[in-house]
Amino acid sequence: MIADHLWKTRCVVLGAGMSPKYIGGITRGRTGLVVDKALQQHRDKLLAGDLKGVPVLELAAAPVAVGTLRAVGTFIRENGLQTVVGLGGGSVLDAVKLAALFTSDPSLPIFAERHAKRSGLLVLPPVTATKERPKTILMPSTVGTGAEVSGVACLDTAVGRRLIVSRHLAGDTAMLDAGHLATLPTALVFEGLLEAFLRVAGTMIGSTANIFDDDGYTLIQRIIRLGQRLLKGESLELRLAAGRLSMETHTGWALMGRNPYGAKHWYVANELAYVTGARKMTATASVIGPIWREIASGGAAWGDKARLDELWSVVRDVEPSLDRGPGDGIDELMWRWGIARLSTISKDAEARTADASILNWGGALPMMRGIDSVQVQHVLAEAAATVEAAATAQDLPSPVGQLRVAGERG
Repeated sequence: MIADHLWKTRCVVLGAGMSPKYIGGITRGRTGLVVDKALQQHRDKLLAGDLKGVPVLELAAAPVAVGTLRAVGTFIRENGLQTVVGLGGGSVLDAVKLAALFTSDPSLPIFAERHAKRSGLLVLPPVTATKERPKTILMPSTVGTGAEVSGVACLDTAVGRRLIVSRHLAGDTAMLDAGHLATLPTALVFEGLLEAFLRVAGTMIGSTANIFDDDGYTLIQRIIRLGQRLLKGESLELRLAAGRLSMETHTGWALMGRNPYGAKHWYVANELAYVTGARKMTATASVIGPIWREIASGGAAWGDKARLDELWSVVRDVEPSLDRGPGDGIDELMWRWGIARLSTISKDAEARTADASILNWGGALPMMRGIDSVQVQHVLAEAAATVEAAATAQDLPSPVGQLRVAGERG
């Protein structure tokens, strides 16, 4: 889902290696660093610069669980932190955002625990003690999620993965250093582009027309053009552009006035990822084609066919070689970008995903209202057939497989 534009995050975009000399000017008081444990090179550069001597907590890049929040919360309290710097992918940044907010108001984790069983979406109540929340400076090492500027975060609970919303979850400062994207595998750069693309496309398909449609279409075309440039050759400049576009999907005009629950694919993909243990975008890539084909055949509960057709024509204005059908076309685009899908989806996974989708997001809830378990299972059955066919087909390698990771160059 998307959240209302009710907050302002200071966005700082820097050239490679600039953050260690810049970050000291925006911290306040006692500062600590929470970092993905795989990013030792980036961590050491920060600690050799303005963050020299600050306490450090290392996290694994994994879905945020309650135990993760306890660890980050304890780190904040024991060190009396007034500023928390987060460096990593979406899960690390979500952990920092949630822990910083929960430590400022002990009633919030209690509220989340009590309401987790009711819905997949948890909208936190207004926070009164905002001055008690540590300042957050969020530095992404991936593209796509836009976690550094969004007012949402994912949390794995005993009853499933929950989407938590609060205006206070957006970072106070989002710092994009091109150097932090240098070690990101090429395939994940394209995956991040797809996530940013679908955030805009899915929401527009599930919303009525408004005066910001041109902004949305323009942003979509910019994402497709950047993908074209990346296929011709990698560079830090292009990776930085991908990071900026990812942030813009949350902070720009493209999603203003939209249905916040318009991107129906997200809810099914979220449950499929949780059930199978797959990464979110792997699950998303498995279901987006079947869902778009369902819309194209008149499945109005999933989205508006006319809106989908118009959006896809905008995409084909930039890349006319893609299939005219949106469902087959998005599958083709994902192949070109080297986006991986699940290798298999079992019948058990189909049933569990369908049940969880309706339980957590459907029925009387607005997210998947009008969609029942049978409709979800129909989409998942096509997804299962598609991934099975792809697994047995002898396709040519994706163009992305011929590109080298930027960090591998001398």
